Amino acid sequence: MTDYTALTGPELTALLKAGDEAAFTAVYRRYSVKLYSNVLKMVRDETTAEEIVQEVFTLIWQKRETIMIETSFSAYLYRITQNQVYDFFRKVKRDKKLYEQFTALATEHYADMEEAMQQTENRELLEKALSGLTPQQKKVYELCRLDGYSYKEAATQLSISPHTVKEYLVKANKIVKDHLLSKLDTSIGLFILLVIKDLNP
Repeated sequence: MTDYTALTGPELTALLKAGDEAAFTAVYRRYSVKLYSNVLKMVRDETTAEEIVQEVFTLIWQKRETIMIETSFSAYLYRITQNQVYDFFRKVKRDKKLYEQFTALATEHYADMEEAMQQTENRELLEKALSGLTPQQKKVYELCRLDGYSYKEAATQLSISPHTVKEYLVKANKIVKDHLLSKLDTSIGLFILLVIKDLNP
């Protein structure tokens, strides 16, 4: 008798593609708990999280014959989950309660989202946000938030007082934050990246 728990990802995937229901059950047991936990962090509703996870695995079974694994099954699972969570949060645009819920979550995790924007692959998003700053606000933001300067160091660099640096940075932070949270698709994408990027058990 096959011990499905001992099979590697590629071995399980091959059996799943062949329509092996036991392999599908093994895949579900291996990934569903972590997947549910990550989705729940985003939607903050147990029923909704359960529905999204069930939909993900329903799609996996329905499309089992056409599964294309480019890197790993967890990466493949991430892509499907990403699409399902995107669909859920797109409803935010039509649902006031969901919009308030997502805005609260995005605000709560804003510091992490801002950090994600500073990474190379997301730098374009940050540059768009910074385009709304005055030249001095932008310079202060870059020195303090991106380059790690203290208020005093930035003040010396710009020949202004540390208090003025702080004032510029407070205004710059607000503008960048408001920009990000106003761009629903951008903030959803960053939020998904932060919460469900690691699906390995």
